Amino acid sequence: MREDSRIRRAAWGAASAICAVLVAAMVWPGRDRSPVVAAGPAGHAEPHRSPIALALSKDGTRLMTANQTSDSVSLVDTGTGRVLDEIKTGEKPAGVAISADGRRAIVAHWYGYNVAVLAIEGDRLKVSGRVEVGPEPRGVAITRDGKVAYVAVGVANEIVRIDLDAAKVSGRLSVGREPRGVATAPDESRLLVGNARSKDLSVIDLKAWRVERTLPMDGDNLRQVAFSPDGKTGYVANMKNRGFATTRQNIDLGWVLGQRVTRIALDGSRPYETLSLDPHGMAASDVHGLAIGAGGNILAVACGGTHELMIFRTDMSELPWREKGSRDLMANDLVRDPDRFRRVALGGRPTELAFAPDGKTLYVANYLADAVQVVDAESGRLARTIALGGPSELSQVRRGEMLFHDASRSLNQWYSCNTCHSDGHTNGQDFDTLNDGWQDLSTNHARSRKKVPTLRRVAKTGPWTWHGWQTNLDQAMVESFTKSMQGRRPSDDDVRAIIAYLATLDFPRNPYRAADGSLSAAAARGREVYRSTKAACNVCHAGAELTDGKIHEVGLHEPGEVYHGFNAPSLRGVYDKDPYLHDGRAATLKDVLTGAHNPEDVTGQGALSAAELDDLVEYLKTL
Repeated sequence: MREDSRIRRAAWGAASAICAVLVAAMVWPGRDRSPVVAAGPAGHAEPHRSPIALALSKDGTRLMTANQTSDSVSLVDTGTGRVLDEIKTGEKPAGVAISADGRRAIVAHWYGYNVAVLAIEGDRLKVSGRVEVGPEPRGVAITRDGKVAYVAVGVANEIVRIDLDAAKVSGRLSVGREPRGVATAPDESRLLVGNARSKDLSVIDLKAWRVERTLPMDGDNLRQVAFSPDGKTGYVANMKNRGFATTRQNIDLGWVLGQRVTRIALDGSRPYETLSLDPHGMAASDVHGLAIGAGGNILAVACGGTHELMIFRTDMSELPWREKGSRDLMANDLVRDPDRFRRVALGGRPTELAFAPDGKTLYVANYLADAVQVVDAESGRLARTIALGGPSELSQVRRGEMLFHDASRSLNQWYSCNTCHSDGHTNGQDFDTLNDGWQDLSTNHARSRKKVPTLRRVAKTGPWTWHGWQTNLDQAMVESFTKSMQGRRPSDDDVRAIIAYLATLDFPRNPYRAADGSLSAAAARGREVYRSTKAACNVCHAGAELTDGKIHEVGLHEPGEVYHGFNAPSLRGVYDKDPYLHDGRAATLKDVLTGAHNPEDVTGQGALSAAELDDLVEYLKTL
């Protein structure tokens, strides 16, 4: 007991240091200050860069970052730490890759729906082509010869192959729900894909161009993926939703959610195994980046919510992996062993990782620090910070963005707002919080679980919560921090800052409408069904935000609920809000319309025909 107390006191001390570094990272003294090539228009403040992804050339001399909030990419000389060039490429860059010879690169645009092909000419970048790939592309990979690229297209649930010389799509494959992270095997025979919402990994045979197998795993929020050096094992950084109510005891024991590394034999010969990343009393949060170095003997994981890097230095087989399941907390013998495990405070929000050719020097994209950080993975020392440019002072919006991604605001730093509302949207999970006034503490613990709603345009869609009882957004923020997160009460300035950030969250353009906004013939017919007396969707889902802001009894009440009736959710962007209904019981829009919320039961005006249902679904996707 005394030993556990000592460990927890030390853990809290480290947590405080991490929190302090979060602020320091924004104004880091002694950072490499490089000239900024791309800046905002005349009269406008210089934008934050917010590097979300990075890529290294094969020789390690050049590094490129995808800068999400400046719509740009930066080219960095790793030797001098200078930003050689920066150019705007498209809306919200999300993934970047460089060919082995360092002459070509690609960048995927999350909101732009395209990939820009870049020529690297000495120290300069130039857009040499552009390829439309589909809605919300993120992860990218490129072959060593620079001729072919692979792109994860999240909303389409596809991997797209691009012929880069011809600048055109040469193939598409369906994978799991919301593919994000991608990596090519060392011999370029296979592609590994992490599917964030379907909780599985796709293994693609690149020569045959087919999905070789789909490997299910018990994990959520899948992010960066990697191959072992021999190409036989896949690794992914992910979260695990444990399913229990968000009480202080459950959070403390790791029974609400946890952070993991999952590994799996890619030939399907063995079940998946997990490594728990949460020490008792000082959890990890929002794992994002993952990289393997030193010939397979160093595993590095970036934890964006706790502003740190976790480094495991040992033969992978010596780590406490658990087959087909997870420990709730990191094994104590690993926590106590500084030769095998270290936590490196970085500040900001570390995201993607890449090892240099030496397998020891690690490059970290740090989104909130507007920087690339260089870490000596053997010593666990932050060696250098390369500034990419950004404002000298923090705006209210940026402060709100920092709060949104800060897990130290929760009990024992288990999770941030971003953990569930991924990228300000939804991760498709459901949780049992006190936001609706009650929790189901029975062995079933399922009846009071609520699906995570999107926060896009949330400032315009009051009242809030699934039952609509919350009519004050300021108070809703206080409730979220103190009840859902079981953390300390935010200050009035904190509340104003986070609401300012939430007000910036919006939907990307709708991929189911033509460029001029027009509807297909089926969607136009569906619009008439939407407005018909039989469906009457427009009665509750009306107005500019497609919600009437009222509470409706729709037959979905659960025994024990404190509040009756449901707040009609906005149908904007409903094509990407799956699963559906307050408890996520409906996997698809068709399931909504044929299940517990079917129009016949809601309106009592008769059933829709199969053709009307199909047309209505097509229209809903265009909203």
